[in-house]
Amino acid sequence: MSALKKADHFNTSLAEEMDSSFQLHSPFVTRRIQLNHASSLPQIGSSVYQCFFEHSSDAMLIADADCKILHVNPAFVAITGYTLEESIGQTPHLLCSGVHSESFYDQLWESLNQKGYWRGELVNKHKNGDAFSIWQRINVIEDNNRQVLYYISAFSDISIIKNTERKLWQMAHLDALSGLANRALFEQRLLQELFAAKRSGQFGAVIFLDLDDFKKINDCLGHRCGDLLLQEVAKRLQLNLRTEDTVARLGGDEFVILLSGLTHKLDDAEKTAGNVAQKVLNALLEVYLIEDQELQISASLGITLFSTAFDESTEKLLRQADVAMYAAKTEGKSTYCFYHPDMLEQANKRLSIENELRFALQNDQIVLFYQPQYDAARQLLGFEALVRWQHPEKGMISPADFLPVAEETGIIIELGERLLYMACRQLAAWHSQGFKVPHLAINISPVQFTHCNFVDSVNSAMELTGVNPAAIMLEITENLIIKNITEVIEKMRLLKQQGIRFSIDDFGTGYSSLAYLRRMPIDQLKIDRSFVQDITHNENDAAIVNTIIAMAGSLNLDIIAEGVETPEQVAYLADCGCNAFQGYWFSRPLPGAEVLSILDKG
Repeated sequence: MSALKKADHFNTSLAEEMDSSFQLHSPFVTRRIQLNHASSLPQIGSSVYQCFFEHSSDAMLIADADCKILHVNPAFVAITGYTLEESIGQTPHLLCSGVHSESFYDQLWESLNQKGYWRGELVNKHKNGDAFSIWQRINVIEDNNRQVLYYISAFSDISIIKNTERKLWQMAHLDALSGLANRALFEQRLLQELFAAKRSGQFGAVIFLDLDDFKKINDCLGHRCGDLLLQEVAKRLQLNLRTEDTVARLGGDEFVILLSGLTHKLDDAEKTAGNVAQKVLNALLEVYLIEDQELQISASLGITLFSTAFDESTEKLLRQADVAMYAAKTEGKSTYCFYHPDMLEQANKRLSIENELRFALQNDQIVLFYQPQYDAARQLLGFEALVRWQHPEKGMISPADFLPVAEETGIIIELGERLLYMACRQLAAWHSQGFKVPHLAINISPVQFTHCNFVDSVNSAMELTGVNPAAIMLEITENLIIKNITEVIEKMRLLKQQGIRFSIDDFGTGYSSLAYLRRMPIDQLKIDRSFVQDITHNENDAAIVNTIIAMAGSLNLDIIAEGVETPEQVAYLADCGCNAFQGYWFSRPLPGAEVLSILDKG
């Protein structure tokens, strides 16, 4: 109670001292406040000071020389949650949040003792336990003998300002979707690690990560599902990395990891980085449950190391890891590769092809050639449509040079749809001109087939061109069969209902399973040219061809051999039971205009 009475005695002398105190809130003032200063100040009634104290929007408290609180104003109660009665007799430690270290408070008291004031940011704790940020000013009031009489403190809640600053920082440095670092923050930390590596001599690593076939999930299940998957990927990456490592999302399905302070030895650093990459790959392969759907996705990783010898930019280091990542994709995906300088040349070539291929699609440089298919008596059975790139400067470019790039980049979806339409349009034109073409075989990329809109794109091509579906033979590869047999069979069934037929291209080069073939609604097996080339003098190739022909017979499937170039090959294949051929012995692939001469002769 005595403390309360002392606080209630708000006399003119104390008011004058407070007036001096608040005048010294300016950071330029460094002198202490002493009682004898009050005599030189204009005399203002105590009620004015009382009003100022009670109605200030800043929280204020008055404490004695022992730091016991004598009085607080209503703003203090509103901001902290502690009432006047709960505050009086306590010390300001009542608001301690535990955020600040002892050295912080040592510096605060050093300023109070030497300068007579302190001002700065603090994190306090509300009565309900919530932390909040304040800007606080503390002044010391002394008597003529420099003995402390009071501590007067005023502070304002700056939580809104700090939250705004934090949000602005997050917007500038964090990825909005995943909460991971963005490119700007990652490059800042990478630059710091490059300098640290030069000082310590330890290796660091950058790992570039790209999800395999992520576009298919976005296209088939929608961007919301894709975004949820990316968020789960981000969580798994953070769970499988050290706290000192940095993981960032650069955009889309691209992530990058910074491993710092590995070892001083290159071999050990490579081993550690490889182990981390494999750990990440295994974690990402585990099944995801997204909106009641089970999803599985793999990733391709590229790794590059840096140490004291690295004098390049952060951008070049990211580029190296990116190049290594694409090398991992070409090796079959769901793996990782270390950067090697030779990769850069290949990557530049691939980028050039990608850019030129996109331009080619926009400017009708992609054309179709047609290779006839015959029986042993040279009766025309049909054609296979083969893609070519008629480059205005480089001439005719082989599909072996650009189709892999088209599949890696997803261009194959647009390219495949374009080729499908072009082939159907050409077949419909031949039929409308009165030429009898039994069927036209069209190659379908695995990426194109597994796309969610594949069935619709085939139906659309037939509707737009008016072609007879029974004259269409779609060629798919063996490798497609084992990826998702149920999905593959369902799509084939839907198209078979339209009358379309199916051929397994390059049969024997992938995973051949009689159990799979029995389940699939296929019509034809095509013997790969690699077995046909040496069939007359290689017993192993001959045995494989005989097995394929026998398998086709047991399943009541048609059989055709490609790459037939000699009469001996024709004779041997015919003796084995194959009566359909395609190859240079009969005809090279022909542009559409030259096909008419064959049809006229037919």
